[in-house]
Amino acid sequence: MNQLPSEIASTGPATVILPPRQTLPVVFASPHSGRHYPQDLIERARIGAFELRASEDAFVDQLFTAAPKLGAPLLCATFPRAYVDVNRAAMELDPRMFDGDLPDDNEINSMRALSGLGSIPRVVSGGVEIYKTRLPAEEALSRIDTYYRPYHTALQKLIDLTRATFGYC
Repeated sequence: MNQLPSEIASTGPATVILPPRQTLPVVFASPHSGRHYPQDLIERARIGAFELRASEDAFVDQLFTAAPKLGAPLLCATFPRAYVDVNRAAMELDPRMFDGDLPDDNEINSMRALSGLGSIPRVVSGGVEIYKTRLPAEEALSRIDTYYRPYHTALQKLIDLTRATFGYC
């Protein structure tokens, strides 16, 4: 990411920017402004980069760059929402978009997932289909483990540290 402060720690699929000293009981998060599009997404997509980017909250991470300077940490996803949406339940998956069995804890009755907006989205803004073909179920689980869980681990750590410091977050 460009123009971010030097207090940056990478957590893999996310970047954490810490203030020199946290003075605010707030954690800023930018879960949908990731701009690193994995090659497998690009290769499997039926749409181009412009359409894929329609689901981004473009540059929100850069809008929030003042947060660490003002005393609050900032967490930024580096991956796009079209690849993994961390503002969903981990197993909020549309079974129609995967080949193979999904875990029993899959939230198959989720209206968001069934409309294509689960943790592994089937569509981007405007209901445009992302993929040429169905994805292997293992791919969904791999993305959850590689992107979703580390992002949420980093977010939970920031919340826990903030609560420990201020008593609330």
